Amino acid sequence: MENVLRLTDMSIAFGGLMALDGLNLEVNKGEIVAIIGPNGAGKTTAFNCITGIYTPTSGNIEYLGESIINKEPSDITKKGIARTFQNIRLFKELSVFENVLIAMHLRYNDNIFTSTFRLNKKMEDEMREETKKLLDSQDLYKYRNDVAGSLPYGIQRRLEIARALATSPTLLLLDEPAAGMNPQETMELTSYIKKIRDEFGLTVLLIEHHMDLVMDISERIYVIDFGKLIAKGTAEEVQNNPKVIEAYLGVQDDA
Repeated sequence: MENVLRLTDMSIAFGGLMALDGLNLEVNKGEIVAIIGPNGAGKTTAFNCITGIYTPTSGNIEYLGESIINKEPSDITKKGIARTFQNIRLFKELSVFENVLIAMHLRYNDNIFTSTFRLNKKMEDEMREETKKLLDSQDLYKYRNDVAGSLPYGIQRRLEIARALATSPTLLLLDEPAAGMNPQETMELTSYIKKIRDEFGLTVLLIEHHMDLVMDISERIYVIDFGKLIAKGTAEEVQNNPKVIEAYLGVQDDA
C-alpha cells in the first residue's frame, strides 16, 4: 500500500513537559485511521505538528515520502493536507458561499497585483463555479446565502469539512468531528465521512472520543496516553486489548 503519512519517533516538549514521546504512526492511501486517548494524551498536538503549527523537538514527519518538518501551515495545506478543528473555526459572519470561496483561493496562484487590477476575473469565475459545484455535491448549496454562524451545529460541521475539501486535499485530518453531536447526527456523520472518502479519493486521519464512530469507521486505530503509543491495530484488536479496555473504553466520554 502507498504510504501517505508517516510519523517517525516524533517528540515535542513544552517547558520540560513531554507532550509527545517517540510517536510512530503511519497512514496508507485510502485508509480511515483514528487516534484515540484521554484528554491531554497528545492527540491534537500531533495534528498541530503535522499541519505545521508546532515544530517537533525531534523525529520526522513525512507526507508522500517528503519531510514536512519546518514547513509553513499554508504550504502544507497547498501540498494536500487539510484539517478541521474540535472547536469549529468558520468565518461566522460570512456566508456559507464565502467561507468555501475563501478556501478555494489556496488552490490558485493569486496575488495583490492581480486582485487589485482584476486581472484574475477568469480565475475568480472559475472558483465561484467550483464553489457552487462543491456546495451542491455536499447538499449545502441551499444554505449558500446563510450566515455561517446562524446554521445548526451539525450543518456548521459539514460546512467546515466542505471548506477543507475546497483546498483539494489528499489527506484530511478531522479533529473530533462528532463533538457536540447527538447520536443521530453522529450516525449521519459516520456515513458522510465514508462517502467523501470514496467520492474525493481521500485518506482520513481522525481524532475522536465517540467510540461507536471510531469502531465503525476506522480500518486501524492508534491509542496514545501521555504522548506515548500504547496500542495499535484494527478495531477488533484494539477492543480486545486489555490496556485499552481498562484505560479507555470503560471511561465515560467527557469530550
